[in-house]
Amino acid sequence: MEDANRKIRVGANPVACKSAIWTVDHKIAIEGDAKITRPLFLKLLDWLDPQVDSATRNAINESRKFLRRTDRQGDKYHLELGELYELQSLELDEMEAATEKNMSVAEDLYLDVKRVLDTEGSTITSFEHDRLCAIQNWEKEFGLYFSDVLYLHLD
Repeated sequence: MEDANRKIRVGANPVACKSAIWTVDHKIAIEGDAKITRPLFLKLLDWLDPQVDSATRNAINESRKFLRRTDRQGDKYHLELGELYELQSLELDEMEAATEKNMSVAEDLYLDVKRVLDTEGSTITSFEHDRLCAIQNWEKEFGLYFSDVLYLHLD
């Protein structure tokens, strides 16, 4: 399943939308407001920095650089979910229903991060969302491992 960091980034004003890579009419992707989530996500990385180990700190630094690049300042984040649904053998109608559920999870994750960051003295243990509470490897979860190519079509 996709990681929490991607859902946080589409969690502000999430909207189900058509896939940018699948040629179907069903809404099986999510777009979120990057103008809201990018600053929040950068604040989250800054907040995490003193609470994590050096490997995670290095990954956080790479993520900050990527998110601050001038060519990465768009208005929206777009999360493709079709391949994950396909691995679960979901039909298109089921994929669309799952996208609605994933939008709700994304918004809940975003709101929990916002709440924690707005709470003075909060720490990693302050999260209430199950997915955030369950994170054991912050480097893997928030290291992001961005690349210029996010999708490879093998067809």
